[in-house]
Amino acid sequence: MTGVLRKQLTADANHTIHIVLPAEMGDEVEVVIFPRSASKAAALEESSALAKLMDESGFAQNILNSAEEDCWNDL
Repeated sequence: MTGVLRKQLTADANHTIHIVLPAEMGDEVEVVIFPRSASKAAALEESSALAKLMDESGFAQNILNSAEEDCWNDL
């Protein structure tokens, strides 16, 4: 992957968004769409919810909490 393109867009009257891709990104991309929060408080709440979701992931529960990984705390 050569880069990430992040845009904050507003849909048109037909609820359609238009994105022009840089040539170096190629012809195939993956698109993930998140609703944009209207206020800073809502954005903070959304960030906290995403952080909590990451903490509850299998990776965080099984790998980061394992005894083998705890050795890094001694460094």
